[in-house]
Amino acid sequence: MPVISMNAKDLPGKFIQVFGSKPDIVATAPGRINIIGEHTDYNLGYVLPAAVNFRVGFAVKKKSGRKITLHSLNFNSVDTFDINHLDNDPGPGWGRYPRGILWALREEGFSLHGLNGLIWGGVPQGAGLSSSAAIEAGVLSGLNKLWKLGLTPEKMALLAQKAENFFIGVRCGIMDQFISFLAKPGFAIFLDCLSLEYEHVPFSPEKSGLKAVVYDSGVQRELASSEYNKRSKESAEALEVLKKMYGIKTYREATLDQIRKCAKKMDNTLFRRARHVISENLRVKEAVEALKSQNMIYLGELLLKSHESLRDDYQVSCPELDLLYETSREYPACIGGRMTGAGFGGSGIALVKSEAIEDFKRIIKKKSIKRNFIPPRIYAVDIDGGASAFPAEKWSDEGEKW
Repeated sequence: MPVISMNAKDLPGKFIQVFGSKPDIVATAPGRINIIGEHTDYNLGYVLPAAVNFRVGFAVKKKSGRKITLHSLNFNSVDTFDINHLDNDPGPGWGRYPRGILWALREEGFSLHGLNGLIWGGVPQGAGLSSSAAIEAGVLSGLNKLWKLGLTPEKMALLAQKAENFFIGVRCGIMDQFISFLAKPGFAIFLDCLSLEYEHVPFSPEKSGLKAVVYDSGVQRELASSEYNKRSKESAEALEVLKKMYGIKTYREATLDQIRKCAKKMDNTLFRRARHVISENLRVKEAVEALKSQNMIYLGELLLKSHESLRDDYQVSCPELDLLYETSREYPACIGGRMTGAGFGGSGIALVKSEAIEDFKRIIKKKSIKRNFIPPRIYAVDIDGGASAFPAEKWSDEGEKW
C-alpha cells in the first residue's frame, strides 16, 4: 500500500470530504516488528513481537440497506458491493482485507449491515511491518465498536487470522494479528502459538539509549511463498522423526541434544531445519529473560545468533539481508540485528544507539550501493499500543497520539 502523509487526527475530516457526513466511529491499529522467533509460529512455538508507531486508520458510519462502500485514501479507490455478495467478485487488491473481515464476521454468525468506510494506511507496504494485519485489526476494531459486537481482543485476533487464512488465502500464523490487537506501548508480547497464552514483557530500547530500526531491503520475496511451504513441509518431516524416537508432539518439547541424537535418522537438510526451530524457541525464551533483566547486550547477541541460524540452518536469507547482519556485527553503535519474516528478501531489524542512527543508515546504504543492491529504506520506530476504536467526536483528542 502506498503510504500518504497525513495526520491521523484529520481522518474524520477526510471522511466528510469523501462521504459528505461525519463518521460514527474511528479506529486505528499498528504495524509490528518481530524481535525474535522466526519460522516458529507455524511450528507451534514461541514468538516475541512488538507493535510500532506506523498505523492504519479506519473511519466508518452505519447506513440503511445492505450496501457496503469502502474508500481507500492511499489508492484513491472505491470498493462497493452488497453484503450478501461480498465474495462473488474479488474487488480491488486492497479491498480483500476489509472484505475478509466482513466474511469472517458473517461466518461467525453476526448479522451485517450497510456502511460507509474510509481506510488510511500509514504502515509502509512490503517493509516487514505487517500492513495487512494492521488493516484487518483496524477494520475489525471499528466494526466491533460500531455494531457493539462485544468481541474480546483475543477473539478478534483469531477472526482476523481466519479471514487471512480462508478468505484471502494466506496460511499465516496468529502472531501478526495478535500483536496488532493486544500490544501495549513500551511492551513486547511473549506469545505461545500453541496455547495462545501470552505475557507482556517490557521493551523500551530508549531506556538503554537505543532505538529499534527496521531495514527494508527492497528485495521482493519472489521465492518466499514456495520456499515457505517447502520449509514448513521439511520441518514437519523432521518432527515426525523426533516423535517416533522420543514421543514428543511439538518442537517445544524437543531439546538440542535430542536432535543431535537423531542426526543419523534423517538427512542433513531435515536435521538443520529442526535444529533451527528448536534453537529459535530457546532463543525466544532467553530474549524474554534478557528483557526482564534489561540485558540489551545479550538480546543483541541473540538477534545475531537468530540470523545465523536462519541463514545456515533454515536457509532463508539472501545477500541483502546478510548485509544487515554483517553491518550489525561490525558497527560499534549497533548491538545486534537480524533478518525477519519469511526470508528471500523483505526486511530485518537492528538495535542501534539513538545518536548513531543516521550514521548507521549512511554506512549500510553506502555498502548496498557498493554491492549493487537496491538502496534500502531504514526506519527508526517506537514501540506502540494495539488497536483502538472511539466515537468520532472523541477522535480529535485520541488522533493526536497517532
